Amino acid sequence: MTSRLDACAGLAALLVLAGGCAEDAATLNVTTVLNYNQCQGLEPGLTSVDYEAVAGIRGGTLLGMTQPDDADPDDDLLLVAISRGQQPTPGYGFTLEEARREDGTALVSVRWKTPEPGAVLAQMMTHPCLVIGLEPEGLTRVEVVDQTGVSLGTLDL
Repeated sequence: MTSRLDACAGLAALLVLAGGCAEDAATLNVTTVLNYNQCQGLEPGLTSVDYEAVAGIRGGTLLGMTQPDDADPDDDLLLVAISRGQQPTPGYGFTLEEARREDGTALVSVRWKTPEPGAVLAQMMTHPCLVIGLEPEGLTRVEVVDQTGVSLGTLDL
């Protein structure tokens, strides 16, 4: 009886390990490059950008951020700007939740923060955005959804 239980426990451990490996294979490394509330020049949805454009979105320029002429473009991160357009007060913004890879598509989840009901906030237009960096290898598409499953856009690469 003990050997049968040991065999079952060993099989269960093997299944847990195999499941963990499958989950790791689907995860996708993603980093926040810019999370800002006064982004310039972005339409709602997803936009592919480069480092120079990130500086423009922030309203400035980046010194020393140009690429050498002989740089391999495949070594760079894929930069994607996420926007929901202009908002009426400062209480809006994004938080990166997670990303995973599925059949060449990067599936990115973000949290869209809205002001608390009844909050007293300045009445000024804001334009929050989130710029993320992804490893581009093998990706053909990026899809972003918020915490409720609402699509914020897709970007074909």
